[in-house]
Amino acid sequence: MTGLKELIKRFFHILILFSLLVCSLILIYQNNNFQYSIISTTTQRFTGPVQKFANFFYRHLNYYNENEYLMQQNIALLKEKENMFIFYDDTVHPVFLDEKGKKRRIYDITSAHVVFNTINKANNYIIIDKGKKDGVIPDMAVLSPNGVAGVVSDVSENFSTVISLLNPNSRISAKILPVNKIGIVIWGDSDPSIAQIIDIPKHIMIAVGDSVVTSGFSDLFPKDVLIGSIIEKFDNPNNPFLTIKIRIATDFGNLHNVFLISNLYKPELDSLKSKFKNE
Repeated sequence: MTGLKELIKRFFHILILFSLLVCSLILIYQNNNFQYSIISTTTQRFTGPVQKFANFFYRHLNYYNENEYLMQQNIALLKEKENMFIFYDDTVHPVFLDEKGKKRRIYDITSAHVVFNTINKANNYIIIDKGKKDGVIPDMAVLSPNGVAGVVSDVSENFSTVISLLNPNSRISAKILPVNKIGIVIWGDSDPSIAQIIDIPKHIMIAVGDSVVTSGFSDLFPKDVLIGSIIEKFDNPNNPFLTIKIRIATDFGNLHNVFLISNLYKPELDSLKSKFKNE
């Protein structure tokens, strides 16, 4: 306490001078427009960057919360789409009724964030922030907000690797609308926005602009999920099939959030397939 008194006594005149200076600046700031303008401008030079950073941080945090909310809203909407259910008329299975009849859920859906993504390699892949502890397993379908993104290949405790659509090992069963012709979508181009659909015979009447969606003839993807749209078609005399290029719906260069689709009956379907193969 004695030390504090000595310190105050030693700097008493400086404290008085500083207090009077502050009071003078406040009075000038409040009562003189010119000085008010000068002081405000000078102060903003120092406080502006701080406020800008604070606003950026707040917006980033706010955007993150809004994005998470929108993701959950999208999940709720996707869960109720028709391609997430099987509709039928029999009464054998325990199902519930709605305005469209009886239905049984076949797909479930959750979300994840992209932590790593390649688009310019020969074999592109994605890493997401969900793993075994979140219920992720291999062969789960992965969708972007705009369409097909890939398939889960490997899973660790906290992360998963996804074989991107931009990978030559990717093969997705697809159909062209409105003709409903089935083909296979592959990627063999260096362009991350272009893919091909193969196995379409020449006599099929298709047009530039036709949509390409998942066929539903797979236990991974629900039917009618957008893959892309046709931008070019070629008739090769030495090939009985058309060469068709499509514009991919997913923007892989701006991929941040994805949806994971799980087939609730996949183990049962796999069991039936394995028995057929063994016969």
